[in-house]
Amino acid sequence: MAHLNGPVLVTGGNGFVGTWLLRKLAASGFDAWSAVRRLGTTGVDDVKEIVFDLEDPASIFQALDRVRPAGIIHLAGMASPHLSNLRPEAVYHVNFLGTQRILESCRVLGLKPRVVLAGSATVYGRVSPEDLPLAESRPPRPLDPYSLSKAATEMLAPLYSTHFPVVVARPFNHTGPEQVTDFVLPAFAAQIARIEAGLQEPVLRVGDLSSERDFLDVRDVSNAYVALLEQGEAGSIYNVCSGSCRTVSRWLEMLVQLSRVPVEVVVDSSRVFAQSNPRLVGDNARLRALGWSPRIAPEQMIAELLDHWRGRTAPETT
Repeated sequence: MAHLNGPVLVTGGNGFVGTWLLRKLAASGFDAWSAVRRLGTTGVDDVKEIVFDLEDPASIFQALDRVRPAGIIHLAGMASPHLSNLRPEAVYHVNFLGTQRILESCRVLGLKPRVVLAGSATVYGRVSPEDLPLAESRPPRPLDPYSLSKAATEMLAPLYSTHFPVVVARPFNHTGPEQVTDFVLPAFAAQIARIEAGLQEPVLRVGDLSSERDFLDVRDVSNAYVALLEQGEAGSIYNVCSGSCRTVSRWLEMLVQLSRVPVEVVVDSSRVFAQSNPRLVGDNARLRALGWSPRIAPEQMIAELLDHWRGRTAPETT
Protein backbone atom coordinates (compact mmCIF):
# COMPACT_ATOMS: atom_id res chain seq x y z
CA MET A 1 0.00 0.00 0.00
CA ALA A 2 0.96 3.63 -0.50
CA HIS A 3 3.15 5.29 2.13
CA LEU A 4 2.80 8.82 0.75
CA ASN A 5 -0.04 11.01 1.93
CA GLY A 6 -1.18 12.46 -1.37
CA PRO A 7 -1.11 12.07 -5.15
CA VAL A 8 1.82 10.69 -7.12
CA LEU A 9 2.45 12.35 -10.48
CA VAL A 10 4.27 10.44 -13.23
CA THR A 11 5.56 12.63 -16.05
CA GLY A 12 5.68 10.91 -19.42
CA GLY A 13 2.97 8.60 -18.14
CA ASN A 14 2.02 7.49 -21.64
CA GLY A 15 5.52 6.22 -22.43
CA PHE A 16 6.86 2.68 -22.20
CA VAL A 17 8.06 2.75 -18.59
CA GLY A 18 5.43 5.28 -17.54
CA THR A 19 2.55 3.02 -18.50
CA TRP A 20 3.91 0.08 -16.53
CA LEU A 21 4.76 2.32 -13.58
CA LEU A 22 1.26 3.78 -13.42
CA ARG A 23 -0.22 0.27 -13.45
CA LYS A 24 2.03 -0.58 -10.51
CA LEU A 25 1.10 2.59 -8.59
CA ALA A 26 -2.65 2.16 -9.18
CA ALA A 27 -2.52 -1.51 -8.16
CA SER A 28 -0.61 -0.55 -4.98
CA GLY A 29 -3.26 1.94 -3.87
CA PHE A 30 -1.59 5.22 -4.83
CA ASP A 31 -3.59 8.19 -6.10
CA ALA A 32 -1.83 8.07 -9.47
CA TRP A 33 -1.73 10.89 -12.03
CA SER A 34 -0.27 10.81 -15.53
CA ALA A 35 1.28 14.03 -16.85
CA VAL A 36 1.07 14.00 -20.66
CA ARG A 37 1.19 16.44 -23.56
CA ARG A 38 -2.19 15.21 -24.88
CA LEU A 39 -5.11 13.92 -22.82
CA GLY A 40 -6.43 10.46 -23.57
CA THR A 41 -3.03 8.93 -24.32
CA THR A 42 -2.25 7.02 -21.10
CA GLY A 43 -4.82 4.22 -21.22
CA VAL A 44 -4.36 2.93 -17.67
CA ASP A 45 -7.41 2.26 -15.47
CA ASP A 46 -7.76 4.20 -12.20
CA VAL A 47 -5.27 6.85 -13.32
CA LYS A 48 -6.09 10.52 -13.85
CA GLU A 49 -4.45 12.61 -16.57
CA ILE A 50 -3.29 16.21 -16.71
CA VAL A 51 -1.70 18.27 -19.49
CA PHE A 52 2.01 18.82 -18.96
CA ASP A 53 4.61 19.95 -21.49
CA LEU A 54 8.30 20.27 -20.57
CA GLU A 55 8.68 23.04 -23.15
CA ASP A 56 5.77 25.05 -21.70
CA PRO A 57 6.60 26.37 -18.19
CA ALA A 58 3.02 27.56 -17.63
CA SER A 59 1.60 24.05 -18.18
CA ILE A 60 4.09 22.62 -15.68
CA PHE A 61 3.25 25.22 -13.04
CA GLN A 62 -0.51 24.85 -13.54
CA ALA A 63 -0.40 21.06 -13.42
CA LEU A 64 1.64 20.99 -10.23
CA ASP A 65 -0.59 23.61 -8.62
CA ARG A 66 -3.68 21.57 -9.45
CA VAL A 67 -2.41 18.11 -8.44
CA ARG A 68 -0.15 19.27 -5.57
CA PRO A 69 1.62 15.92 -5.56
CA ALA A 70 3.17 14.24 -2.56
CA GLY A 71 5.40 12.34 -4.97
CA ILE A 72 6.75 12.88 -8.50
CA ILE A 73 8.46 10.32 -10.70
CA HIS A 74 9.91 12.26 -13.61
CA LEU A 75 10.24 10.11 -16.75
CA ALA A 76 9.32 12.60 -19.48
CA GLY A 77 11.99 13.76 -21.89
CA MET A 78 13.91 12.75 -24.98
CA ALA A 79 14.61 9.06 -24.34
CA SER A 80 16.46 7.78 -27.40
CA PRO A 81 20.20 8.53 -27.25
CA HIS A 82 20.58 8.15 -31.02
CA LEU A 83 17.75 10.55 -31.86
CA SER A 84 18.72 12.96 -29.07
CA ASN A 85 22.28 13.25 -30.32
CA LEU A 86 20.95 14.43 -33.68
CA ARG A 87 19.30 17.38 -31.89
CA PRO A 88 21.70 18.50 -29.13
CA GLU A 89 20.07 21.85 -28.40
CA ALA A 90 16.65 20.22 -28.12
CA VAL A 91 17.83 17.51 -25.74
CA TYR A 92 19.40 20.06 -23.37
CA HIS A 93 16.26 22.17 -23.51
CA VAL A 94 13.88 19.28 -22.83
CA ASN A 95 15.85 17.05 -20.48
CA PHE A 96 17.68 19.61 -18.36
CA LEU A 97 15.58 22.78 -18.52
CA GLY A 98 12.34 20.78 -18.39
CA THR A 99 13.45 19.10 -15.18
CA GLN A 100 14.64 22.37 -13.67
CA ARG A 101 11.23 23.90 -14.42
CA ILE A 102 9.49 21.09 -12.52
CA LEU A 103 11.68 21.44 -9.45
CA GLU A 104 11.61 25.23 -9.43
CA SER A 105 7.81 25.24 -9.81
CA CYS A 106 7.54 22.96 -6.78
CA ARG A 107 9.76 25.32 -4.79
CA VAL A 108 7.81 28.42 -5.80
CA LEU A 109 4.48 26.71 -5.03
CA GLY A 110 5.73 25.65 -1.61
CA LEU A 111 5.27 21.96 -2.43
CA LYS A 112 7.34 19.33 -0.61
CA PRO A 113 7.06 16.22 -2.79
CA ARG A 114 9.38 13.27 -2.82
CA VAL A 115 10.89 13.33 -6.32
CA VAL A 116 12.56 10.59 -8.37
CA LEU A 117 14.47 11.76 -11.45
CA ALA A 118 15.01 9.10 -14.10
CA GLY A 119 18.57 9.56 -15.31
CA SER A 120 20.65 7.18 -17.41
CA ALA A 121 23.64 4.88 -17.04
CA THR A 122 25.03 6.54 -20.18
CA VAL A 123 26.43 9.25 -17.89
CA TYR A 124 29.24 6.86 -16.92
CA GLY A 125 30.73 7.34 -20.38
CA ARG A 126 33.53 5.11 -21.61
CA VAL A 127 34.54 2.54 -19.02
CA SER A 128 37.33 0.00 -18.62
CA PRO A 129 36.94 -3.63 -17.54
CA GLU A 130 38.45 -2.80 -14.15
CA ASP A 131 35.64 -0.26 -13.57
CA LEU A 132 32.98 -2.99 -13.68
CA PRO A 133 30.50 -3.47 -12.21
CA LEU A 134 29.81 0.24 -12.23
CA ALA A 135 29.08 1.79 -8.84
CA GLU A 136 27.31 5.11 -8.29
CA SER A 137 30.52 6.55 -6.82
CA ARG A 138 32.24 6.54 -10.22
CA PRO A 139 32.30 10.15 -11.53
CA PRO A 140 30.13 10.84 -14.59
CA ARG A 141 32.00 11.25 -17.87
CA PRO A 142 29.32 11.97 -20.48
CA LEU A 143 30.40 11.51 -24.08
CA ASP A 144 27.53 12.98 -26.09
CA PRO A 145 24.65 15.48 -25.85
CA TYR A 146 22.19 12.91 -24.51
CA SER A 147 24.39 11.71 -21.65
CA LEU A 148 25.45 15.29 -20.89
CA SER A 149 21.79 16.34 -20.58
CA LYS A 150 21.24 13.50 -18.11
CA ALA A 151 24.40 14.28 -16.10
CA ALA A 152 23.37 17.93 -15.83
CA THR A 153 19.91 16.91 -14.70
CA GLU A 154 21.38 14.75 -11.93
CA MET A 155 23.16 17.81 -10.54
CA LEU A 156 19.80 19.38 -9.76
CA ALA A 157 19.08 16.72 -7.10
CA PRO A 158 21.39 17.96 -4.32
CA LEU A 159 20.56 21.56 -5.21
CA TYR A 160 16.81 21.11 -4.71
CA SER A 161 17.09 18.56 -1.89
CA THR A 162 17.57 21.53 0.40
CA HIS A 163 13.85 22.17 -0.22
CA PHE A 164 12.41 18.63 -0.65
CA PRO A 165 13.81 15.12 -1.20
CA VAL A 166 15.10 14.51 -4.76
CA VAL A 167 16.50 11.08 -5.65
CA VAL A 168 18.25 10.10 -8.90
CA ALA A 169 17.71 6.74 -10.62
CA ARG A 170 20.35 5.61 -13.12
CA PRO A 171 18.64 2.92 -15.20
CA PHE A 172 20.69 0.59 -17.36
CA ASN A 173 19.11 -1.22 -20.33
CA HIS A 174 15.56 -2.43 -19.84
CA THR A 175 12.87 -3.96 -22.01
CA GLY A 176 9.51 -5.70 -21.95
CA PRO A 177 6.12 -5.78 -23.63
CA GLU A 178 5.14 -2.52 -25.36
CA GLN A 179 8.68 -1.22 -25.91
CA VAL A 180 9.09 0.16 -29.43
CA THR A 181 11.47 -1.15 -32.07
CA ASP A 182 13.86 1.81 -31.71
CA PHE A 183 15.50 -0.44 -29.10
CA VAL A 184 17.47 -3.59 -29.80
CA LEU A 185 15.52 -6.46 -28.21
CA PRO A 186 12.04 -5.41 -29.40
CA ALA A 187 13.57 -4.83 -32.85
CA PHE A 188 14.66 -8.49 -32.85
CA ALA A 189 11.36 -9.74 -31.42
CA ALA A 190 9.28 -7.79 -33.95
CA GLN A 191 11.27 -9.27 -36.83
CA ILE A 192 10.79 -12.81 -35.53
CA ALA A 193 7.04 -12.20 -35.15
CA ARG A 194 6.87 -10.94 -38.74
CA ILE A 195 8.80 -13.96 -39.99
CA GLU A 196 6.45 -16.32 -38.14
CA ALA A 197 3.46 -14.49 -39.62
CA GLY A 198 4.80 -14.79 -43.16
CA LEU A 199 5.28 -11.03 -43.49
CA GLN A 200 9.08 -11.15 -43.80
CA GLU A 201 11.55 -13.55 -45.35
CA PRO A 202 13.11 -15.87 -42.72
CA VAL A 203 16.14 -13.61 -42.34
CA LEU A 204 16.71 -11.57 -39.18
CA ARG A 205 18.87 -8.53 -39.93
CA VAL A 206 20.99 -7.34 -37.04
CA GLY A 207 23.83 -4.98 -36.14
CA ASP A 208 26.81 -5.54 -33.83
CA LEU A 209 26.11 -8.47 -31.50
CA SER A 210 29.39 -8.52 -29.57
CA SER A 211 28.63 -5.97 -26.84
CA GLU A 212 27.53 -7.16 -23.39
CA ARG A 213 24.56 -5.47 -21.76
CA ASP A 214 22.77 -5.51 -18.40
CA PHE A 215 19.00 -5.78 -19.02
CA LEU A 216 16.08 -5.54 -16.57
CA ASP A 217 12.42 -6.18 -17.20
CA VAL A 218 10.32 -3.00 -17.21
CA ARG A 219 8.26 -4.29 -14.28
CA ASP A 220 11.39 -4.58 -12.14
CA VAL A 221 12.31 -1.04 -13.19
CA SER A 222 8.85 0.15 -12.11
CA ASN A 223 9.24 -1.57 -8.74
CA ALA A 224 12.62 0.11 -8.35
CA TYR A 225 11.16 3.56 -8.98
CA VAL A 226 8.45 2.99 -6.37
CA ALA A 227 11.07 1.83 -3.86
CA LEU A 228 13.10 4.96 -4.54
CA LEU A 229 10.02 7.15 -4.23
CA GLU A 230 9.27 5.74 -0.80
CA GLN A 231 12.73 5.07 0.60
CA GLY A 232 15.45 6.69 -1.52
CA GLU A 233 17.86 9.03 0.26
CA ALA A 234 17.56 12.68 -0.74
CA GLY A 235 20.30 13.83 -3.09
CA SER A 236 21.52 10.27 -3.69
CA ILE A 237 21.95 8.24 -6.87
CA TYR A 238 20.88 4.62 -7.39
CA ASN A 239 21.75 2.28 -10.24
CA VAL A 240 18.70 0.45 -11.57
CA CYS A 241 20.13 -2.73 -13.07
CA SER A 242 20.25 -6.51 -12.75
CA GLY A 243 23.92 -6.70 -11.79
CA SER A 244 24.73 -9.19 -14.55
CA CYS A 245 25.13 -8.99 -18.31
CA ARG A 246 25.04 -11.10 -21.47
CA THR A 247 26.23 -10.47 -24.99
CA VAL A 248 23.65 -9.11 -27.39
CA SER A 249 24.25 -12.29 -29.41
CA ARG A 250 23.13 -14.33 -26.38
CA TRP A 251 20.01 -12.22 -25.91
CA LEU A 252 19.26 -12.75 -29.60
CA GLU A 253 19.90 -16.49 -29.32
CA MET A 254 17.32 -16.70 -26.53
CA LEU A 255 14.74 -15.10 -28.83
CA VAL A 256 15.63 -17.24 -31.85
CA GLN A 257 15.32 -20.40 -29.75
CA LEU A 258 11.69 -19.44 -29.10
CA SER A 259 10.91 -18.91 -32.78
CA ARG A 260 8.28 -21.22 -34.25
CA VAL A 261 10.06 -21.28 -37.62
CA PRO A 262 13.73 -21.46 -38.68
CA VAL A 263 15.43 -18.05 -38.75
CA GLU A 264 18.71 -17.04 -40.38
CA VAL A 265 20.65 -14.24 -38.67
CA VAL A 266 22.43 -11.83 -41.04
CA VAL A 267 24.57 -8.84 -40.02
CA ASP A 268 23.38 -5.68 -41.79
CA SER A 269 26.15 -3.06 -42.02
CA SER A 270 23.56 -0.25 -41.91
CA ARG A 271 22.60 -1.40 -38.40
CA VAL A 272 26.16 -1.47 -37.04
CA PHE A 273 27.07 1.51 -34.86
CA ALA A 274 30.27 2.24 -32.97
CA GLN A 275 30.04 1.02 -29.36
CA SER A 276 31.77 3.15 -26.73
CA ASN A 277 31.55 0.29 -24.22
CA PRO A 278 31.90 -3.35 -25.26
CA ARG A 279 30.74 -4.42 -21.79
CA LEU A 280 28.38 -2.57 -19.46
CA VAL A 281 27.11 -3.90 -16.14
CA GLY A 282 26.05 -2.13 -12.97
CA ASP A 283 26.33 -2.67 -9.23
CA ASN A 284 22.83 -2.63 -7.71
CA ALA A 285 23.81 -3.10 -4.05
CA ARG A 286 22.59 0.37 -3.05
CA LEU A 287 19.13 -0.32 -4.51
CA ARG A 288 18.99 -3.83 -3.04
CA ALA A 289 19.64 -2.31 0.39
CA LEU A 290 16.15 -0.77 0.13
CA GLY A 291 14.63 -4.27 -0.15
CA TRP A 292 14.32 -4.29 -3.92
CA SER A 293 15.45 -7.21 -6.08
CA PRO A 294 14.65 -8.34 -9.65
CA ARG A 295 11.62 -10.62 -9.88
CA ILE A 296 11.35 -11.26 -13.62
CA ALA A 297 13.86 -13.85 -14.88
CA PRO A 298 15.61 -13.06 -18.18
CA GLU A 299 13.92 -16.05 -19.83
CA GLN A 300 10.46 -14.79 -18.85
CA MET A 301 11.33 -11.27 -19.97
CA ILE A 302 12.40 -12.49 -23.41
CA ALA A 303 9.44 -14.85 -23.85
CA GLU A 304 6.87 -12.19 -22.93
CA LEU A 305 8.54 -9.62 -25.18
CA LEU A 306 8.24 -12.00 -28.14
CA ASP A 307 4.65 -12.91 -27.26
CA HIS A 308 3.77 -9.23 -27.20
CA TRP A 309 5.04 -8.77 -30.76
CA ARG A 310 3.28 -11.92 -31.89
CA GLY A 311 0.04 -10.41 -30.59
CA ARG A 312 0.67 -7.19 -32.50
CA THR A 313 1.54 -8.93 -35.79
CA ALA A 314 -1.31 -10.19 -37.93
CA PRO A 315 -0.41 -13.24 -40.05
CA GLU A 316 -0.44 -12.93 -43.83
CA THR A 317 -3.69 -14.03 -45.44
CA THR A 318 -4.13 -15.50 -48.89
